[in-house]
Amino acid sequence: MVREKYFGSALWVDFPQNPVSVLVRKDFDAENTVSAELSVIGLGFFECYINGKIISQDRFLPLNTDFHKRVLKRKNGLWNEETSHRIYVSRYDVTSFIKDGKNSLCFMLGNGWYADTHQEKFGDKKLIFRLTVKDGDGKVSELLSDENVLYKEGFIKEYDLTEGETQDFTDYCDSWLLPETDISFWEKARECSFPETRYMLTDCPADTVTEVLYPAIIRVDEAYKVYDIGKNCSGNLVILLPAQKGRRVEITGSEEKLPENELDREKIMDQNAAFICGDTAREASQKFTWHASRFFRVPADIKVIRFDVITTNVQVNSEFTTDKRVLKWLYDAFINTQLSNMHSGIPSDCPHLERRGYTGDGQLAADAVMTTIDTRKFYDKWIEDISDCQDRLSGHVQYTAPYTHSGGGPGGWGGAIVHVPFMYYKHFGDPSHMIRLYPGMKEYFRFLDEHSRGKLVSRDIDGEWCLGDWCTPTKIRIPAPFVNTYFYVKHIDEILLCSDVLGLSKKEIREYKEKRRVLCEAIKKRYFDPDTGDFARNVQGANAFALDIGLGTKKTFKNLCSVYDEKHMYYNTGIFGTDILTRVLFMRGRGDIAVRLLCSEGKYSFGNIMNQGATTLWEYWTGRRSHSHPMFGAVVSYLFSCILGITQEKDSFGYEKLIISPAELSLTGSFSGKREIPQGTVSVSAEYSERFARFDITLPAEGIFRYKDTEIELTAGQNRIIIE
Repeated sequence: MVREKYFGSALWVDFPQNPVSVLVRKDFDAENTVSAELSVIGLGFFECYINGKIISQDRFLPLNTDFHKRVLKRKNGLWNEETSHRIYVSRYDVTSFIKDGKNSLCFMLGNGWYADTHQEKFGDKKLIFRLTVKDGDGKVSELLSDENVLYKEGFIKEYDLTEGETQDFTDYCDSWLLPETDISFWEKARECSFPETRYMLTDCPADTVTEVLYPAIIRVDEAYKVYDIGKNCSGNLVILLPAQKGRRVEITGSEEKLPENELDREKIMDQNAAFICGDTAREASQKFTWHASRFFRVPADIKVIRFDVITTNVQVNSEFTTDKRVLKWLYDAFINTQLSNMHSGIPSDCPHLERRGYTGDGQLAADAVMTTIDTRKFYDKWIEDISDCQDRLSGHVQYTAPYTHSGGGPGGWGGAIVHVPFMYYKHFGDPSHMIRLYPGMKEYFRFLDEHSRGKLVSRDIDGEWCLGDWCTPTKIRIPAPFVNTYFYVKHIDEILLCSDVLGLSKKEIREYKEKRRVLCEAIKKRYFDPDTGDFARNVQGANAFALDIGLGTKKTFKNLCSVYDEKHMYYNTGIFGTDILTRVLFMRGRGDIAVRLLCSEGKYSFGNIMNQGATTLWEYWTGRRSHSHPMFGAVVSYLFSCILGITQEKDSFGYEKLIISPAELSLTGSFSGKREIPQGTVSVSAEYSERFARFDITLPAEGIFRYKDTEIELTAGQNRIIIE
C-alpha cells in the first residue's frame, strides 16, 4: 500500500545532527473533540505522548521488518539478491487524550532495529504521522508531520540494541511534554525522502509489560547489591535515581551467578545500563531496549523498585502437569524461553546476543509454539517476514527473517518457507499462507536443485555457511548434505499433504513423488549401509532422519533404539536431530525410550540443565554461550501430541478429525494438560498404574480415542475411559 493511504500529505522528517535519541513535538488547538485517530511510524523505536500522557503501553514499535532496500555486503562482495520490503503503521484512537484548547503531540525516538549499528542499519531516525481530529460539528482537521515539527536531543546519549543505554538526566525535565512549556527555541526537523516500500497495518500484538517481578537481595557488600529476580527473562530493572546531579549509576545483568552470589561474567553478554542523575529523584529504566537476565548488580545505595517483564503480548493457552519433574520443568522452561524471545513481531534465537529471527530456530519451534501459546496473529506477521526475505532471483530463503547477515543452511533454515505455513495450516485449519507462498516454495525447491550434487543438497550461497544440523554436544559429525536432503524430502511431503488446497494437478503430484523417490535413492546410495542397516553410521541420530521419511529397515530402527536404550541415556543430537529422534521413537512405538530421554538427567539432557538451576533452555547442551534459546524445546509439542495424545488424522487440518491417542509408555505416573484447537479447549488427564490406565478427556467436539488395541468414539464434553 502507498504512504498516502495512511498519511495523506504528511511528510517524512528526520533530524539534523542525528543525535542518539530525539524529543519531538508539534502543538495544535482543539475544541469539542468527538473523535481523534493517530497514524504513526517512528523509526527506530518510538513512544508517543499527548499532553504529557503516554497514549499506549505498546513497546518497541514499529514491528521489526525488512523495512526497505539497503546496500548490504557479504564477505565475498555486495549482496545482490532481490527481496521484498514492508513497514508497519501504528494506529491509535487518541480521543480521550485531547482537551479543549492547546494540545501537544510529543514523541521520543531511539535507534531501534532501523538505525542501530549492531547490524547493517537501514538509515537514521525518521518520523511520519497524521493526527485526524473530528469535532462536534463534523469538522475534520489534520495535524501532519512536516518541516514545522520541532525537536531537540533526548536524554539517551549512548545506545546499543543488544547491550544497553546510557541515559543522562543532568539537564532533563519532563515539562517538555506539556503544551504550556515554551519550545520555540527547539530546532526544526527537515523533510526527508523515504525508499519505496509497502505500508501496512497489522494486528500482530506488540510488546508490553506482561508481568512484574520483585527482586530479592542475595548479596550485599560496601559497593554493590546483587539481586535475583527469580527467573531468567526479558525486561528491564526499574530503579530510583537519587537527586545527585551528575552522579553516574550503572546496573549490570547476567543470566547466571557464581556460587558466592556474584554475577557470572561469562553470562553478562555485555548487558549494561547507565544513568546520570539529575537534580530531582526519579524512577528510571531502559527505554528502547531490554535486558535478558536473572541476576543484577546495582550500587548498594540505589533502591530497586521492580523488574518489568517485557515480551510480545500473547497468552499462554496451554497447561501441562506431571509427576515426572523433568517433563514439568521442560514445559515451564520452554514457555519462559519462548516468551523471552518474542519481541517486535519476531521469534528470536536469543534475547540478548543476536536477537534475530533465525528461520532455523523459528521453524523448528513453530509446532511447539502453536501448540502452547496463542500466536496465530504473531505468525501471520512472521510468515510475511519469511516470504519477504526470499530472493526473487534465485529462490534462496535467508537464514533470518527479517534479514540480518547470519549463518545457517538451505534445508533446516530455508525450509521455513514451507514448514511454518504448513504448521499454521495444521494447527489453525487456515491454508491461506500455504496457498499464497506456494509459488515461493517452488522457487525454493528450484534453488535446492541448483545447489545439489549427485541429487544431494550440498551447498548454499557461495561464501556462506551450509549447515546441516547444529549445536550438537560434541563436534558435528552428521553429514550436512544428508540433513539438507532429508529436509527437501520432508518439505515435499508437506506439499503433497496440501495437494488439494494447493490445487495440484495429477501431473504435479506425480512429479513431486518422482522427485521424492530420486532424492531418497540418492540418500540411500550415499549414506545407507545394507550390512549394518545404518545411515551415515547412525551418528547423532542419523537413523532417525532416514526413518522419519520412510527409509531404512527394521534393523535401522533397532540400531537407533539400541543407542539410546543401551549406550546413551541422554541426547547426543543437535537441534534438528533431537526433535526428529524424539518424534520417531514416539511414532514407532518406543515412547518408553523417548520419555526416558526427555526425563534423563545425564550429561546432555534437559534434566542436567534443570539441575543447574536453569529456568530457561540453553543454546548448547554443554551450557556454553546463551542460556535462553528455545529451539531444543521443539520436543514440547510431543508432551501434548504423544504423551497426552491430542492429535488428528494425517489428512486432517485444524483438528477437524480429532484423535486422542496417548503413547504406550509402560510406566506408572500421571500426566495432565490442556491446549486450544480451533473448536475449543481439549483437556486430557492420564494416570498409569501396574493394574490399569485411566483417562479423563474433555473435548469441544466429537473425536476418537485410540490406545493399544482399543478404539472408542468420544463425545463432546467429558469422557472417562479405564483400561485394565
